[in-house]
Amino acid sequence: MNVNFEFFDKEPLENIITCLNYKMDKVIFFGHSDLMNPKRIQITRNTLKNICGIEDVKFIEMSQSNLYRVEEVLEQEILIEKNRGSNCFFDLTGGEGLILVAMGILSTKYQTPLHQYNVWKDELITFNNREFPGIEELVEKRKITLTLDDTIAMWGGCINYRQQKVVKSQMEDPAFMEDFDKLWSIAGKDSRRWNGLSGVFKKLLNREDEEMNVLVSRKEFQKAVQQSSGITFKQAEIMIHQLGDIGILEEVWSSEEAIGFRYKDPIMKECMLDAGCALELHAYYEKANDERFSDCRVGVHIDWDGDTSGPELDVENEIDVLALEGNIPVFASCKNGKVNQMALYELETVARRFGGRYVRREMIAGQKMTEGYESRAEEMGIKVIYV
Repeated sequence: MNVNFEFFDKEPLENIITCLNYKMDKVIFFGHSDLMNPKRIQITRNTLKNICGIEDVKFIEMSQSNLYRVEEVLEQEILIEKNRGSNCFFDLTGGEGLILVAMGILSTKYQTPLHQYNVWKDELITFNNREFPGIEELVEKRKITLTLDDTIAMWGGCINYRQQKVVKSQMEDPAFMEDFDKLWSIAGKDSRRWNGLSGVFKKLLNREDEEMNVLVSRKEFQKAVQQSSGITFKQAEIMIHQLGDIGILEEVWSSEEAIGFRYKDPIMKECMLDAGCALELHAYYEKANDERFSDCRVGVHIDWDGDTSGPELDVENEIDVLALEGNIPVFASCKNGKVNQMALYELETVARRFGGRYVRREMIAGQKMTEGYESRAEEMGIKVIYV
């Protein structure tokens, strides 16, 4: 039996990273009472059982100030496992304080190999493998990659699929993908104008019939343009004809008195009414088609307490694009308009809550940010990407 002795850390990924890469049979966690609360313990048990196939998991509280007592408890567990004929390993990943000192002292005494896993580099570091066989020689290597559901669940949350918009559930439909490529050829040219045109479409909703036909006088169209921003009458008229030329709008026509068109289908209509939707879908496809990312979702609603069954309102956040690069989550916020301080703080907050130390943050922007906000983003560890 292979037994991993490990410090119980506040970072969930550090608690399981060795077991994701090496086939352990048992894990014994040593930690402080402030971290070993029932919910954290249960989540860790479930993660190791459901993802790593490890059912034998033990948790032992340790002193934060008495090295002798820490060493005594640790030694007691080593002797139990050694007497059973187990291979024991000291995992220093995420470890701190007296537990690390005690592991160092007992490693030589009981010929127990020391290792640490570098989560960012996805590599194992061994410390005394020249003295006696270590984890690489004694334990079967494997590669378990987490899903986004696994990642959020490790932090006590869950993805609420009931909140996902219809358009964002059509992502893998070939016909939708083809239509979106056409739409992006217009929407991606100028974010300000696209935002303005989307605003015009919204203003004209009351002029739409049951078959999604829109017919308005030029005077009404002018009023809708004036109530939007970032676009002129002529620019809006030209863009509507361009959308007609590529088949996203149908039966487009204009005269000296009126303008008319019909939406191709409800899904494309939803894309055009939501100004930011096109940028979000573009960002999603960019990551989904990048082999570095193993899992990718768009329009992800995260429920903070992991319970979506009750009628009461929970704390939720919507992440525009969420992806996994290895086992590192990437939280991406897409802003087709101006990026303000609140947008940066919202991204930082939810990424820290469900990614902790091992997370990447991206602000995907359609318009240039001010130098002040760019500097603030850099300070917060947010990578700014312009499209």
